[in-house]
Amino acid sequence: MRVLSIGEPLIEFTSRRDAPSTFDRRAGGDTLNTAIYLARLMGPGRVGYLSCLGDDPHSQWLRAQIAGEGVDTRFLLERPGARPGLSFVATDAAGERSFAYWRDQSPFRDMFGDGAGLDALDHADTLFLSAVALAVLRPAGRAALLDALQQRRAQGAAVVFDTNYRPALWPDAATARDAIARAAKLASLLLPSFDDMAACFGSADPAGAVAALRGMTDAEIILTTGGGPVLRCATGSDRSERHELPPPVAAVDTTGAGDSFNAGLLAARMAGLTVDRAIAAGARLASVVVTHPGAVIPRTAMPALPTNESLP
Repeated sequence: MRVLSIGEPLIEFTSRRDAPSTFDRRAGGDTLNTAIYLARLMGPGRVGYLSCLGDDPHSQWLRAQIAGEGVDTRFLLERPGARPGLSFVATDAAGERSFAYWRDQSPFRDMFGDGAGLDALDHADTLFLSAVALAVLRPAGRAALLDALQQRRAQGAAVVFDTNYRPALWPDAATARDAIARAAKLASLLLPSFDDMAACFGSADPAGAVAALRGMTDAEIILTTGGGPVLRCATGSDRSERHELPPPVAAVDTTGAGDSFNAGLLAARMAGLTVDRAIAAGARLASVVVTHPGAVIPRTAMPALPTNESLP
């Protein structure tokens, strides 16, 4: 297994534009979306998912969806009597989405506090998580996971962290800043968005966001700006490289845009593509994803993983 993604799987109900009272059921959750796209790009069995579900029919359906995407589920634990979290997603005419969540019952919230499940971190070279995963966990579980990630980082594993900031999941912004800063410090690759940094840290512009992050970590930083230029700082460098992207496409649903960008970028990097082409690969996948409803597009719509020669 090359990559182990860590987080909370959700059953996502997406409203249909042609029938607003009708919802399509899908697998969702930010780190699960990334894991699914990674598995599609890298091949079955190379990406695993560390989380927990219940034993009810909805959990069984979600587990089957995850396994059907080629994601290794041996570390997708089961807690009898538990129920999965739910997400209802509505989109406006511009494709921007709004969410309603029922996730207090999610068994992932109670993971790691007793140390159970953390041995899974030894089974992958690259560990991927987001600030959403940290926010959902109880404080003891969050601390235990960060301690275990720090240990694996010291042993040579790569830790990739997405700063995905959802204010409603945190008791306050200060708690979020502390947790994000600690995860950023132990990461080898940091995947922030300017929106996250503005909302959580008060960054006024992308350059300021990169500077704030550099004050927390020596990790490589790849900062997205909502379809605009991507800023990248090499490990330990204070200098930003600006990567221009093609003009944004007309979006149907922006759910999963950042998650798919992360997957395209990581898969391309692991396939040996240069940094600029890996960023372009992530942007290309995201540009396809936003033209479909829901976070995970049909397999038939997936662009192939490019090569260094196939991208300009």
